[in-house]
This record gives sequence, C-alpha cells and structure tokens, in this order.
Amino acid sequence: MCCYECSQTSNRQEAIGICHHCSVGVCQRHSSVVTDPVTMTQLINRTVVLPVKARLLICHICLAALEQNRADS
Repeated sequence: MCCYECSQTSNRQEAIGICHHCSVGVCQRHSSVVTDPVTMTQLINRTVVLPVKARLLICHICLAALEQNRADS
C-alpha cells in the first residue's frame, strides 16, 4: 500500500499504517502517533480514566483538524 498524501504528488512512498480517523494509508513523514485516554464506567455512571493510554496512528490532516477543536476550547 502507498501513502495517500505522497501519491497526490506523484511520489510512491510505502505506507507504514492507516490513519485511525480517516483510514487512508500514511507514510512516516505524513503521520503522527498520539495517545488516547482509555476510560471505563464504574457504578453510578462515573467515568474513570485508566493509567495506560492507547496509541493511535493519525495522518497530519486529521491531527490538524482534531487539534483545532482543542485550541478553540
């Protein structure tokens, strides 16, 4: 599989994975690994954040889109 972003510029770079958010193939240059808190619900609908976070591979387009939401808050 080739990186989607690289293929847009006629460059054929091998993808290292798939974006967790939009599912396009991404290479090392066009991706980031971010952490995602894992939660569970305990009695009386109380949400608890667990100590170990999950990792997500995400393309730079989705990363920028998700970070704009945090910047607005």
